[in-house]
Amino acid sequence: MYILIVSRGYPTDRYKTNGIFEFDQAKALAQAGHKVVFACIDMRSIRRIRKFGFESLVKENVHIEAINIPCGRIPNIILNKISIFALKKLYKKVIKKYGKPDIIHAHFIQCGYAAVNALAKENIPIILTEHYSAMNEGNISSYYMKLGSCTYPKVSKVLSVSRALADNIKDKFNADVDVVPNIIDISAFEYRKKEKDKNLFYFVSAGNLIFNKRMDLLIKSFYKSFNASENVKLFIFGEGHERNSLENLISELKLNNQAFLPGLKPRHEIADKYSESDCFVLASRRETFGVAYIEAMSMGLAVIATKCGGPEDFINESNGIKINVDDETELSAAMLKIYNEIDRFNGYKISSEIKKKYSPEVISDRLTNIYNEIIKENKKNI
Repeated sequence: MYILIVSRGYPTDRYKTNGIFEFDQAKALAQAGHKVVFACIDMRSIRRIRKFGFESLVKENVHIEAINIPCGRIPNIILNKISIFALKKLYKKVIKKYGKPDIIHAHFIQCGYAAVNALAKENIPIILTEHYSAMNEGNISSYYMKLGSCTYPKVSKVLSVSRALADNIKDKFNADVDVVPNIIDISAFEYRKKEKDKNLFYFVSAGNLIFNKRMDLLIKSFYKSFNASENVKLFIFGEGHERNSLENLISELKLNNQAFLPGLKPRHEIADKYSESDCFVLASRRETFGVAYIEAMSMGLAVIATKCGGPEDFINESNGIKINVDDETELSAAMLKIYNEIDRFNGYKISSEIKKKYSPEVISDRLTNIYNEIIKENKKNI
């Protein structure tokens, strides 16, 4: 099957997480034997260093065709017109080089909107996977309500990465939504038996250093439970505009020998630290899925997660603890509980159960079945 994936960008050495969810899916589908072309409309600011204009390359068996247009913060209505125009141009390039796809799979509402407006006349079924947290709000903005109303009814199938997001879209837009979680490339996060000093206990976290991730709350909660325990450490991977304030907080709390901000690191380096760690903690205010949790659990880590819209699908008593959002007391207590009860968690079992649900092979098989059903239905309607 020939699948055209429409994305907002692709991961590079400089921008490791750009388009990462879509690209991991593309890799898995290619590995399953499908022909996959990854079409990117990258409209980030000119400050994001990259080649402008058209770009073609092959990365991990995926054919990438990108159009890079430095837009940045301009009115959404103009961004949408540019994205539609750009996708039309990019699609012409794609079909000339690779032929006409069997199915088009867009990710995020913006790319879905561009796809239905640019490619509807091609008579190719379009699927949209929604990841965007803005569509998981109790009160979705008028702009995104309009975007969703103009997009969801026009695609052949709407998918969501979590049940909470699916329920919200169904409620707000009366759309029929199936849940297919993100493909998680866990090849770098294989289970390893712990080989560190048992007298040491490591908490670890990973995410953008922004307010939504509440790394400040994590540091304060860690301090509340472990400021007098030199054997307990906290490592927070990621970058963001809150780095300076978090560094200052660590200094103010005199945690310089216990709490560390290693920065944004490659997956294999994060996995190395996970292999030494005991518990993954992320106190997000909102997640549509929660890839970071899955990566940690695939290595057998117990987890502490907030009830923020994504982790509820996979966190249970056998693999971790769920707490309320923005609750320092609950988070502190959960960290202390995990510390005291770590031996009740079976790392190998945690890892095995995650792989059964979220491995690339499992998700690519589910997507293939969905594609086949939609293509079959589309042929009936021609």
